[in-house]
Amino acid sequence: MLSCWRVTPSLFNGYRSGFCCRANDVQTHVNGVQNKNKKRVVVVGSGWAGLGAAHHLCKQGFEVTVLQGGSDSGSRNLLIPDDVGIHGFWYPYRNIFSLVDELDIKPFTNWTSSAHYSEEGLEVEFPIFQDLTQLPTPLGTLFNTKFVRLPLLDRLSSLPLMAAVIDFDNTDTAWRKYDSMTARELFREFGCSQRLYRDVFDPLLQVGLYAPGEQCSAAATLGMLYYIILAHQKDFDFVWCRGTVRDKIFEPWMDCMRSNGCKFLEGKRVTDFFFDEETGCISEVICGREKYKADAVVSAVRISTLQDIIENTLSTREEFLKVLNLSGIDVLTVKLRLDRKVHGCFYCTSQVNIPKPVNTCSGFEDSCGWTFFDLNAIHDEHKDDPVTVLQADFHHANELLLLKDELIVAKVMNQLSKFIDNLKDASVVDQEIERFPKSLTHFFPGSYKHMMQGSTSFPNLFMAGDWIKTRHGSWLQEKSYVTGLEAANRVVDFLEEGDFAKIIPVEEEEPHIQALRSLNRSFNQVKDQLPWSDYFLP
Repeated sequence: MLSCWRVTPSLFNGYRSGFCCRANDVQTHVNGVQNKNKKRVVVVGSGWAGLGAAHHLCKQGFEVTVLQGGSDSGSRNLLIPDDVGIHGFWYPYRNIFSLVDELDIKPFTNWTSSAHYSEEGLEVEFPIFQDLTQLPTPLGTLFNTKFVRLPLLDRLSSLPLMAAVIDFDNTDTAWRKYDSMTARELFREFGCSQRLYRDVFDPLLQVGLYAPGEQCSAAATLGMLYYIILAHQKDFDFVWCRGTVRDKIFEPWMDCMRSNGCKFLEGKRVTDFFFDEETGCISEVICGREKYKADAVVSAVRISTLQDIIENTLSTREEFLKVLNLSGIDVLTVKLRLDRKVHGCFYCTSQVNIPKPVNTCSGFEDSCGWTFFDLNAIHDEHKDDPVTVLQADFHHANELLLLKDELIVAKVMNQLSKFIDNLKDASVVDQEIERFPKSLTHFFPGSYKHMMQGSTSFPNLFMAGDWIKTRHGSWLQEKSYVTGLEAANRVVDFLEEGDFAKIIPVEEEEPHIQALRSLNRSFNQVKDQLPWSDYFLP
């Protein structure tokens, strides 16, 4: 018997019943001409996680339909949430780089150096670390990074933090130990100087975890910093997409999947599910007045979208109700076309000079982290433009979203003119401003206990995204993509068809880190055997 899950106080065996959709309420949508030998998989979401799952399942011969939510405003950007936020692709993104090789596309720039600015000016220049002599972590990062203003004593105050890095081994125990602590408390507890935190770590967190340190989980902080900065010297090297992620990677990727029979349906927002009371499995995904039959479902949407679905149809399951405690981060992107061209000569007074193509900044707003990019140096479409094209992305931008475009442009130009020579003499001739409310995951203190596993209490519903619990160890876009592959593997296991996706593990830890972590685990095991070991707060 098929029942429609809806919000109602009537319960039966843990499932909602008594509110079945009538035949004239919902139109059956055939997911193409079904091959009876093919099982159908519906993937909800078309970011890194959703496309990762769909790509592998297509190759295994499943009939895959990807539902793209779209947006009320018609902005194409919201079709692909992962096209906003972090744009760099770091050295440890082994699975994404493998995908790009498989697709035989060339979407990336060469390895790129970057800089960080504070209100006082240039603070840090990050070289291409793999070109330098490789030193054991964290010495390579500490001594090869060019700190313009930060004294050596402040830099050395970061070393005690390695004790926490060693202790945090990405296990459930480690996450629960550090997740209740803020990043600021973590740095303070391990002796980080005020200036190092203010000028370096806090701005990095506002870009990497999208929020200031007092609003970031210490567990997420340790995981992210270790993965893209501390695990190996070269891990902080990154490349940039030579256009938008959508145009350079997602579109050719989706074309490849279409050639394997995958269907992409835009403007489909999930409003309900049909489930089979006997098996507990979801049998159909409802989008307004249309429904899509499914033998398995992968949900790969951002938190705010999933919360809307939960409030409509999944509010009796505790694992989903916990997701309502999670939150998203607002993002604002500002693209400016100026009336003059970038010039590489620092002595030329009539041109705009941008030393690095990629830059992080602090000081715009107290709780807002931001980055700015020279698109003439990064994007193919702007390389030959006769004028300068800049883009600035603002994370945790809730204070900015309601401002009028003219005021935003004025504030951005005023701030950029502090870092870029002669910019105050330039004029904006065109602008593109995009607002993305609740579009990035907020890893706030205490958020870990509300995050979901990849499997759910529905036997055929699987989750993917950068907020899903995984022991792979990756972060940002790579984590989203990996959880998509993990979800695909769960589908293969459930349907008992196809081969598992080969997920490349993170690079092996350096020998001294392995030894220290082994020693730390042994110490913790002995400590746990002592009387009163669980009496005090961890």
